[in-house]
Amino acid sequence: MQVGDAISVGGRTLIVADLCQLPGGAGKMVRFHSGERLTLHPRSVLVATRIGPPPVRAYRRRGAER
Repeated sequence: MQVGDAISVGGRTLIVADLCQLPGGAGKMVRFHSGERLTLHPRSVLVATRIGPPPVRAYRRRGAER
């Protein structure tokens, strides 16, 4: 997970504003642009989507020269 990722939590999409490691390897604290915070433990599971344009290779046609 990186700053700028869109995270779906409880059916809501939240944008990651900041990440910090918790002491002793206890997990990470995630702060969202909305001001909400989420503590992730080492066994937490999330689905994340990065916001941004697709890679250039996505626009190449099959068989096109590189």
